[in-house]
Amino acid sequence: MPLAIVLVTLCVILLPMASGKDPPRGGCFSESRTGRIVGGSDAERSEMPFIVSLTRRGGHFCGATILSEKWLVTAGHCLCNSLNDFMKPSQIRAVLGLHRISEYKLTRDSQMEQKAKEVLLESVTIHPQYNCLRAANDIALLEMKPIEFSATIRPTCIAMDDETFDGTQAMVSGWGWTHENQSIGQRADTLQKASVEVWTNAQCQASFRAHEKSIGITENQLCAGKMGGGVDACWADSGGPLVSAEGLLIGIVSTGIGCARPELPGIYTRVTKYAKWIQQVIGT
Repeated sequence: MPLAIVLVTLCVILLPMASGKDPPRGGCFSESRTGRIVGGSDAERSEMPFIVSLTRRGGHFCGATILSEKWLVTAGHCLCNSLNDFMKPSQIRAVLGLHRISEYKLTRDSQMEQKAKEVLLESVTIHPQYNCLRAANDIALLEMKPIEFSATIRPTCIAMDDETFDGTQAMVSGWGWTHENQSIGQRADTLQKASVEVWTNAQCQASFRAHEKSIGITENQLCAGKMGGGVDACWADSGGPLVSAEGLLIGIVSTGIGCARPELPGIYTRVTKYAKWIQQVIGT
């Protein structure tokens, strides 16, 4: 498991309104979907218009998700240089609307019409309680200059705070490795997607303990995978999205034990627990 845009309103579904009415979803991308990420398959072009490739020196290293025309969300550990030394905004590029990495490199080199858009970052905001030695509070926000949405570049929304999604199917996507053993697998060129089941935290904790793994699962984390293994996020999928069947962002690829091992699901940052913090930073 990995270690290594203006809408009128932010596309985040926060706590229910006092009136009991559901809050609007604004212009976010939300549609039902079913599901190289390990054990995944090629995504269709524009199927995941909210996913972003973060690059450094031209190479993909992590994923991120579009929340609004100015903001992305990713994992905090994606921005670690070493210990608690974080990358500067000038060191990172965000590539939006990307489907195939080689295709984008070709269009950059040949000046052909680009199908993806590379943007600079204005600022990086790491969660104040995150440090690079721990998986807790593994979340960060990236600010861009306002961008225009299109069929291949659209934001997604965050579900309400009281939703856990336990026992449901969710979709993880990214351009990470296709096998835990990098001598066997390779980095995905085409965006990969895979369907995984959201586990209860109790089930997740028990499974790690049964395998004598000293990992504590907190309420701010979410586990997802297949009991028999074979499907999971992997190296370089970090920071990427885990979305519900309705297309809501529920998790950020964070950590775990290897990739796609039986009874050892991937561990994600539970995004709903950070909705208030996201709103505070973005300032809606």
